[in-house]
Amino acid sequence: MQNPGDHSWRQQNHIWTEDEIAERKQTADLKHVPQTIGERVLQATVRFAYHSFNFVTGYNAVDPPVSAIGYRLIILESVAGVPGMLGGMFRHFRSLRELERDHGFIFTLLEEAENERMHLIVCMSFFEAGPVTRAVVQVAQVAMTPFLTALYVMRPQYLHRFVGYLEETAVHTYTNIVKMTDTPGTQLNQAWKDVPAPKAAIDYWKMSEDAKWVDCLNRMLADESHHRDVNHALASMPTEALYGKDNPFVHEHIADYEAAVEVRAKRRAEQVLKRALKDLDADHRVSSDSPLSN
Repeated sequence: MQNPGDHSWRQQNHIWTEDEIAERKQTADLKHVPQTIGERVLQATVRFAYHSFNFVTGYNAVDPPVSAIGYRLIILESVAGVPGMLGGMFRHFRSLRELERDHGFIFTLLEEAENERMHLIVCMSFFEAGPVTRAVVQVAQVAMTPFLTALYVMRPQYLHRFVGYLEETAVHTYTNIVKMTDTPGTQLNQAWKDVPAPKAAIDYWKMSEDAKWVDCLNRMLADESHHRDVNHALASMPTEALYGKDNPFVHEHIADYEAAVEVRAKRRAEQVLKRALKDLDADHRVSSDSPLSN
């Protein structure tokens, strides 16, 4: 029997239900407590970067201005897409070097990287990035890549723990942004309460056509909370398990793929039915010569 850890499904992001989003929002204050000196250093580094970034972007959690959010999300998401790709690359090279299978861990990391990149694409369709923002993104990527590489070379768990702490701040930020957007009288509520979701977001998360921008923010929050949990879980695994045959997240990937296949099949059946009804003549006979399956 083929191991379901490799190439048994196409890459598919999770489509969040409203109940799942509500559950994820309840975990906003969930934090990992450092257990070693290395973890304390990583957590302190993330917190220093978080507060410094708040100061530079003019982010005020009490009533954040709209201008601060665009820069913040574009820069954060452009950086967040780096570690998953790096981790996946290192595992890919190891699989080739050791002549061993990876059992789906590569997929988990690449799915995270793709998800973060889609967050960036959604934000880019909503916010305009000027030359300064683009320059900061490029500098941040150049700086973060060797730093994250060094963490992975020292100990792969360090990279995942760092990302886990980074995602904790992302969940905290998104939770506050959503809360302010839903709170009457705030700057974000006045600017965004009736703003429609970008088409890229509707397609990616399979939202209704009348979805709002805050619906996108809720889904990005849920995504980030999942990345937080995944990376903390990987960081807590001993090396033998981290490079073993049991990827604890394989079942999630398979379930997301199967759900997507079911939705596509349902939509295909609906299209065929609509076409058949359209082609019926007055005597309820099909008037079209073309096959329904095309």
